[in-house]
Amino acid sequence: MKHALFAISLLFTSLASAQDNVHTADSLKAEGDLMNALEHYGMAFMESPESPIAYRIAATCALLWTRQMRDTAFYFLNIGLQQDSSLEVLYEPEMMSLIEDPKWTGIEENQIRKYEAKNGIIPNAYYARQLFRMIIRDQGFMYAGNIERRKYLLNGGRFETPAIFPVLAMEERNLQVNETRLLQLLDTFGWPKTSQVTEYAAAGAALIINHASHELRAKYFPMLEKAFQEGEAQPLRYAKMKDRLLVEEDQKQLYGTQIRFDELQKVPYPIADPELVDQRRASIGLGPLAPYLKERFGIEWKPGK
Repeated sequence: MKHALFAISLLFTSLASAQDNVHTADSLKAEGDLMNALEHYGMAFMESPESPIAYRIAATCALLWTRQMRDTAFYFLNIGLQQDSSLEVLYEPEMMSLIEDPKWTGIEENQIRKYEAKNGIIPNAYYARQLFRMIIRDQGFMYAGNIERRKYLLNGGRFETPAIFPVLAMEERNLQVNETRLLQLLDTFGWPKTSQVTEYAAAGAALIINHASHELRAKYFPMLEKAFQEGEAQPLRYAKMKDRLLVEEDQKQLYGTQIRFDELQKVPYPIADPELVDQRRASIGLGPLAPYLKERFGIEWKPGK
C-alpha cells in the first residue's frame, strides 16, 4: 500500500511539474521569448508526453521559421493531432511557415478525413482548403506584429525595433496575394457557403475582403449579405463588413465592431444610437457589445461614454 501511494505521489508530482513548465512556456511565448518557451515545453513533454504539449511544441517551432524547426514542427504536429478530428490546425496562423511545405498537404488531408468521418463530407473541400490557407496568410504575422504593437503602445507610439517594418511589408504582400487568389475563387465557385466549405472556411472569404480595398468590400458585400440572410455566413463577419463600410463612408457604425486609436487608447468608432446597439446585435445573433469589446480589445465601454 505504501509503495502504491508513493507511486501515485510521484505521478502527481510529475504532472504538476509538467503543468508548471507549460504555464511558464506559455508566458514566455506570449512575451516573444520562443527559445526559452520551447525549452520549457520540451521539459513538459518529457515529463508528460501528451498531444496538447506536442501541439504547442509544433506551433512554437513553426514560429521560429528555420528549415530545421519546420521539420521538428511537423514531427510534433503529427503527435499533437493524433486524437484531434477538428479543422483548427488548418487555419492556425502560427503554422504559416509550414503551409508551403509538401508535408502540409498531408496534414490537410488527414485532418479533413478525420473531420469528415465524424461530421460528414465537406462538399467543396478544395475550396475549403484554399480558404484555410488564406486565413493563415492573413493572420500569419500577427504573433510577431502584435508583440511589437504592444511595445509600441508602451513606448508612447514608437516601435522598439525596425524589424517590425519588414513584417508589416510581408503582411501587406500576403494581403495582395490573398486578394488575387480569392477573386479567382469567387469567379469560379461564387461566395463560399457554410454548407459547402464549413463555417470556419466560409468566414475566411469575409476576412480577406474586409482587409481589401473599400471598392472590393462595396462590390462583394451584397454576396456576403445574401449568404448571411440564408444562414450561410457568420453574423460577426457580416457585422464587421457592414460596420467598416459605414465608417469608411463617414457614417456611424451599427454593431460596434470597428476600433480606432484615440491618443494611443483603443476606442470604438462612433455608434448610431448606442443605447440600441445590443438590440441590433441580438437581432443578427451577436451578444452584447460591452463583453465583446472587453474580451477582444480590453476596452471598458458603456453606452453613455
